[in-house]
Amino acid sequence: MSIEFKKTNFSGSTPTIWRGECKMLPGGFSLIQSFIAGTVIFRAVLAFANFENMTGAIIKIAKVLAGSTTTKPRVVKGHYFQVGDVLMKIGADDNSPFIKSIDTSNSDYDVFELSAGITGLTTNDVLQESTEYVAAITEGTIADAIPAKPKYVGNMVVGADLEIGKGLPTLDLAYDAVVLKSNTYPLPKEWLMDDSPCLKTNPNIMFINQ
Repeated sequence: MSIEFKKTNFSGSTPTIWRGECKMLPGGFSLIQSFIAGTVIFRAVLAFANFENMTGAIIKIAKVLAGSTTTKPRVVKGHYFQVGDVLMKIGADDNSPFIKSIDTSNSDYDVFELSAGITGLTTNDVLQESTEYVAAITEGTIADAIPAKPKYVGNMVVGADLEIGKGLPTLDLAYDAVVLKSNTYPLPKEWLMDDSPCLKTNPNIMFINQ
């Protein structure tokens, strides 16, 4: 019996590299995240490169749309989140629910069902894959709370499309590029240098409006 791969298609525009020009890092980076076969990780998506062990991860983010609730946010299609992912609202490190299910039936947006509500979640907030928030322990063995934080911090961009299920799951990453922003992949201003379109963690990566 043959295996049928189904590609994941996104509505709207994805990020693109201006004029297709970028400077690539030598070698490939082993992808440390798992994705459904057929998922396409597109060129220009923000990524994290670990040079010590030559591994990489993409940065999962999603913009919250009108009509959301604190437990069922509507998000722009084109995200890379999956069931089981832990996430946080950027700017709020005291909550980190996980995704119980993702409803993709609406052509205009997806709906995340979260394991717990995110207080104050509202339109235009941005969700990011994160570590888990651990509440403070005040009895017995006393311990301070451990805030949630981004699971990965982007320092490169994907330099070539990668379709999961075809060949090795290896990211080709670029360290120098001008990226056109997109509606499917929000970019928080906190990630950029002050009064500059350059990425804080790598000023050779520049994000501009189309």
